[in-house]
Amino acid sequence: MPGTTVLLFDRGGRDLISRVRTASAKHVVGKLQGAPGVERIVVATATPEAWEDCPCVLAQDPPEGWHFGARFTALLAAYKPERVLYLASGAGLLFSDADWHRLLTKELPEPYAVLNNFYSTDLALMAPPWPIPDLSRDNPLGMRLWQAGYACYELPRCAATQLDIDTPGELQILALHPDLSEEVREALAEVPTERAKALLEAIVDPEAEVVLIGRVSGHLLRFLDEEAACRFRVLSEERGMEASGRAERGAVLSFLGVWAERVGPRAVVRALERLGDVVVWDIRVLMGHLGVWPPPEERYACDLLQEERVSDPWLRELVQACAESSTPFLLGGHSLVSGGMYLAVELAWRGKDLEQHFRPLPFEG
Repeated sequence: MPGTTVLLFDRGGRDLISRVRTASAKHVVGKLQGAPGVERIVVATATPEAWEDCPCVLAQDPPEGWHFGARFTALLAAYKPERVLYLASGAGLLFSDADWHRLLTKELPEPYAVLNNFYSTDLALMAPPWPIPDLSRDNPLGMRLWQAGYACYELPRCAATQLDIDTPGELQILALHPDLSEEVREALAEVPTERAKALLEAIVDPEAEVVLIGRVSGHLLRFLDEEAACRFRVLSEERGMEASGRAERGAVLSFLGVWAERVGPRAVVRALERLGDVVVWDIRVLMGHLGVWPPPEERYACDLLQEERVSDPWLRELVQACAESSTPFLLGGHSLVSGGMYLAVELAWRGKDLEQHFRPLPFEG
């Protein structure tokens, strides 16, 4: 089995998402210390001072002009690893010791890559490592490795493999997890959880209905059909909009966006609140369609329903309408309607008798 170098990218920062990502990444590094075949753990970060107490190799990012592919390629050249486990700082938080052992001890014919998500990659084990200097972000990593001739394997989809800390949407669900490290829990202390609690209550209620909007995968729908007691109304659109470059090219087209342009934000919210008991909404698709892409702090303010911090008038009206609605609106990005929903279902059933699951028994004739 080749030795493994862990390359963990943590951009750092003082905002909520950055603080939670760094706390999560430190937890992951602790788990990987002494894991099978791990020779070194390299943390590439713009804030090495935040990592001084962590047993890892620090590689300080350049002060400006950061580019994923260039940084990844430079680290491969510097450390010349036989095999690489790449991690974004928001990935892998919920992996158990057994999960890491299973991944790191797997032997496959090279070249291969084991991915958490083929279409939107945040975690990848690859042998041999392959430089991709032109790749601006990690989302298309799986597809690019496949195009390069790698056999690409995808880990089973669940909360552990799909959760990526990306927006305050999924953080509101994560903050309800009872088994987080103290450092992660402290970073999540200011995150509101009332709307996430409403979602968990709805998931186990056969009379409840949840509206799910955005980049929703078919796998998640099958999972919800088997594991959730409630009913779902689903609008799935613009899957892969970032990995394919459509968002960057301004080529996002949304059914909900076309409707919203005609009736306005407040009317959209009023209609959605009539359709379910909770609305879970990946609003990045709508932002892409409208060509309104505010800076991260304003996108996060949208997710937290803090309309006073949103400068765009259209988005501000939408957020205000969601905040005033008697129906809980949980807003976020792709991770909310992927890893966030897997986690919501797992947390919703914790402590409940499995026989309460609202589904028929299999017939074996």
